[in-house]
Amino acid sequence: MLLLVPAVFGLRAAGAEPALVFAIALAAIVPLVALMGEATERLASRFGPVIGGLVNSTLANAPEFIIGAVALHNGLGSVVKASLTGSILVNLLVGLGAALLVGGLTHGQSRFDRRRLKTSGSMLLMCGFCFIVPAVFRIGTPEGTRGLSQELSCVLLAIYVMNVLVNLLGRQNESITPEGRIDSVDPTIPIWRPTAALGLAAFGLALVSDALAESLGPTAKLLGLSDTFSGIVLLGGVGGVGEVLTAIRFARSGRQELVLAATVGSTIQMVLLVAPLLVFSGILLGEPLDLCFSMFEVVAIVLAIFLAREIIADGRATWIEGFLLLATYVILAIGFYHIPDSAVEGDQQAVSTLGR
Repeated sequence: MLLLVPAVFGLRAAGAEPALVFAIALAAIVPLVALMGEATERLASRFGPVIGGLVNSTLANAPEFIIGAVALHNGLGSVVKASLTGSILVNLLVGLGAALLVGGLTHGQSRFDRRRLKTSGSMLLMCGFCFIVPAVFRIGTPEGTRGLSQELSCVLLAIYVMNVLVNLLGRQNESITPEGRIDSVDPTIPIWRPTAALGLAAFGLALVSDALAESLGPTAKLLGLSDTFSGIVLLGGVGGVGEVLTAIRFARSGRQELVLAATVGSTIQMVLLVAPLLVFSGILLGEPLDLCFSMFEVVAIVLAIFLAREIIADGRATWIEGFLLLATYVILAIGFYHIPDSAVEGDQQAVSTLGR
């Protein structure tokens, strides 16, 4: 399936139909994610699940940042917000839900480290506040939300750095796999091999994701989908498909600590790192971006955060709870499908009118 990767760029250069490029690129993500998952497991076995999960989340979020930066360069700030919204929903509802479903059916009840869950739960709440605060304050000062977003971005980056330091300095070699241990790998394998494989796979994933994003618009129009649905569900799904497949892979092998890193950890990193970087990138690209999302997006994100946090809060989860997360995503997707683009635009205009 790795042959699909050069096929994507060949079709793209030949001017093939966008729908064909979209389908081939979507299939090409599968082998790249498989390589990333295998390399992450090797790094986690060598250095512990915290470092392995952190590296995987960082590289897996690279497509979201690249897609966002390209969209900002083209003056599509609303598309960036839609992509972030969709990726968060996919990570927390589809990625975590599918992992709990597969893990529950394969190994029984999924168990997580409750001490780490406490910190992750607090970080998830902070991620929710990041969307609520700008949405509330923009009602009174709609023109001042960009300055507010830039200041909040500085705070978010500081929180992210502290969170990484706490995790790295913590007890990172703990494992709660069904066997109560971390499978060892051949110590004779040079560490640069999985590291290089992870980097190359992430680079390829970023390039393929860019091709996906470029072909998404024409494909959505061909299917008669609204811009709102296309940005949140399709583009967000494209950005988060790597995390979903990685989480399922880890769930099947019983690596629950890596499941959290690929879903909850990736979401936290997206909000605390990727979103602020896109805000500052907007300044450099001459296309300012704020963190004020539409009412529909804020409600969906906060709902996903609180539901995911509630399900894993006690350190145990069953396959039926994973199914509930997946069902919640389907419900939200149906809602976004029926929301016309004029309603989202009207929400932004209503806020500006209230401000005046």
